[in-house]
Amino acid sequence: MATKRMLQLAEQIREHIALMLVRGEIADPRVRQVTLNSVKMSPDLQVAKIYFSVFGDAPQRKEAEKALKNAAGFIRRELGKVLLVRYIPALAFYYDDSVEHAVRIGALISKVSDEIRVDEANRSNQVETETEKLEEHKNKQQHK
Repeated sequence: MATKRMLQLAEQIREHIALMLVRGEIADPRVRQVTLNSVKMSPDLQVAKIYFSVFGDAPQRKEAEKALKNAAGFIRRELGKVLLVRYIPALAFYYDDSVEHAVRIGALISKVSDEIRVDEANRSNQVETETEKLEEHKNKQQHK
């Protein structure tokens, strides 16, 4: 279970790295489309696992991950200037595919919903057709 201190430090790290990205302090152009999703701290506060997403395809994700890993030392030094902790945690960057996963699930739900609407429309048309046939049959029976 995450302690209050773990959550506070994780949020401070996320905020400071996000600011560095927005301000362009990390000069590598491969990190321009990076979004920080979350930071998880180890119980001893020695390691920060940083989860990010990238607007782009698989090669761009790999390049962004390389760039972040290469910049980890610089980012850690910058964090040392602003964080009030005895030990600046090691930074580990991980690609977070939860956004892509959510988009895929949303698309599947939309597809199923569309299929259900089509099926309901077909059933409704089928019921109307059968009702019309039944009424025609009744009319023929009455005219006999």
